[in-house]
Amino acid sequence: MDQSISLISYYSAAILYFALFIRSLPNITTGISNKLIALAAFSTSFWFLVLATQLQYDVLDVVVYQSLEIIKYATWIALLLSVLYTASHQNLTRNKILLSLTIAAFSINVVLLSVTITRPFFSVESLSFIYGTKFYLLCLTAVSILGLALVEQVMRNTHRDRLWNIKFLCLATGSMFAYDFFMFSDALLFNKIEESLLVSRGFIQIFIVPLLFITISRNPVWRLELNVSRRVVFHTGALAISGIYLVLMATAGYYIKATGGEWGSLLQTIFFIGSILAFFILIMSRQMRARLIVYISRHFFRYHYDYRHEWVSMTKALFIQNQDDKLAYRALRQISSMVNSTGGGIWLKNEGGIYIYTEDYHANWAHLQPNIDEQDFLLYLREKNWIINIDEYKEDNKHYPGLVLPNTILSLSNAWLILPLNIQTSLVGFITLSHSHANIEFNWEDYDILKISGHQAASALAQMLDSEALANSRQFEAYNQMSAFVIHDIKTVVSQLSLLGKNAKQHKNNPAFIDDMISTTEHSVSKMQSLLKQLKRETAKNETHELDLEKLLLSLIQEHNNNKPVPKITQFPSNRLIINVSQEQILSAITHIIKNAQEATSDDGYINIAVEKKNHTVLINIIDNGCGMDQSFIKNSLFKPFSSTKGLSGMGIGVYQCRQYIRAAEGDISVESHLGQGTTFTITLPIYKQE
Repeated sequence: MDQSISLISYYSAAILYFALFIRSLPNITTGISNKLIALAAFSTSFWFLVLATQLQYDVLDVVVYQSLEIIKYATWIALLLSVLYTASHQNLTRNKILLSLTIAAFSINVVLLSVTITRPFFSVESLSFIYGTKFYLLCLTAVSILGLALVEQVMRNTHRDRLWNIKFLCLATGSMFAYDFFMFSDALLFNKIEESLLVSRGFIQIFIVPLLFITISRNPVWRLELNVSRRVVFHTGALAISGIYLVLMATAGYYIKATGGEWGSLLQTIFFIGSILAFFILIMSRQMRARLIVYISRHFFRYHYDYRHEWVSMTKALFIQNQDDKLAYRALRQISSMVNSTGGGIWLKNEGGIYIYTEDYHANWAHLQPNIDEQDFLLYLREKNWIINIDEYKEDNKHYPGLVLPNTILSLSNAWLILPLNIQTSLVGFITLSHSHANIEFNWEDYDILKISGHQAASALAQMLDSEALANSRQFEAYNQMSAFVIHDIKTVVSQLSLLGKNAKQHKNNPAFIDDMISTTEHSVSKMQSLLKQLKRETAKNETHELDLEKLLLSLIQEHNNNKPVPKITQFPSNRLIINVSQEQILSAITHIIKNAQEATSDDGYINIAVEKKNHTVLINIIDNGCGMDQSFIKNSLFKPFSSTKGLSGMGIGVYQCRQYIRAAEGDISVESHLGQGTTFTITLPIYKQE
């Protein structure tokens, strides 16, 4: 490759980092992190400058070059560590993972620097590996992995509100370490550093340094709020293990190629593919993840559980809406994952007091139909509220005095724990978990978190069961309400037919009476058929039609002109008004109001219908000068079902039914009345269109 390209790359990087060093000087007195970023910028600039100078004048000194590179890495790692320690406000001895990273960073850099400096003084053949290129590349690969682990610690644990301050530092250092890891691992695999990758290191800084400028501008004092959670330690540990694994595989691949003769390249390729396949099998193993989580919890933290994370996860599983899985399944899945169980099942109480196997999570117990009705066992769970370890019970049932496990539970394969779901003295159900992926020795902390989670799940499940019972109750209430409406309409039809029967003997020879009787009978038959369809749910009650309001009112007046006082329209807008409502329901509502007005008004009184348009609605005022109603009845009883002024002859649901019908049409009804002066009912309906 042309040497001029390399010189442009290295000199450009040196200038950029020197500019970064100058920019960081004003903040150098405000904190250790600002001092370290200035030192890191200067050491990187000086390293690139020395590299470019040696390349230009062909005086490459490996010891100087490698020593400056090690110092450069040490300053960047020290910067990341200082950000972590300054932000977390923790003593070194209280956070084992940070202490481990610090010791590892210090040890690798000291060993690497010592070996590099002492290299000219040794040429013993037995020390060729230590002072050879392979060892140097191996150590730098480990440093890159360590740097990526530190970047992940900072990025994952920065408070969301403070992420704005730190994200560009993480992007810059993460890119730097990731590129170097790629370059050094490639060199380990092929036993040489690719020249194009080496030259590109300078050009890469063109993208990295601006991010560091932004970081300095956003963090003049470097006060960040971080916390180190188990999830972060798990991911960091997994990343570190992955890096170490890849380094070892690269090293092994090199020696396979070196010692394999003419088959070396083929064997190296086969080994590399097999190693990658094994790597992905390991990282996808639930058992390996569970064992790593348990190991980290046991050895790096005082408490075994991240209670905040567990509580938030449980709350989301139980109460976040728009989830496809049922609540019982989500509760079972969350509790199972909490102790790394391979699965389990949940039993919930039905109306008959039997505990039905409701959900199965990877346990494959559903085909056994393991419903439980053994009252002694259920009483034990309700009163003791103990978590039962089935393995302990099988070894010695004296741990659980008075308990006799049902054969249904004992026959479940791989069953491990029984968790009662209690609310006070009520047993909502219970969960049985299968054995864990990891070998967990249960202690008080494991039992406590399971009990707390069980109480939370029981509360949510009880609320769900109560909601289902309430929904069923409301369905029955709706059906009963519809039945009451139907009975009320049947009563109206019966009254009409009864009146025809009374007048038939007197007017049976009157042709007009015969025509009216036929018309009334046909209307009654139509009404009864409509009611039967509603009961059978053959038609929707709220099926709407476009109706001419004036024609509708005229037909109602024609229907009621045999009774006094005869209603009449006294006011109607000039244009034609169309409403979109259920014809059956709106006719029933207005008919009921007119009929009540006729019953409350003397024969020489009046019933006027005044229609007016108001914005996009039409107001139908039905005005009479009858006996009226007192304000107490209007306020407390008029629109309530089963309240009537007609004594035993009335059901008290007519006006209530009218309001339900009108509100179903997106309208409303109001009333104004005074005793001895009359009543005005106002029906408001939306205008569908006007012509």
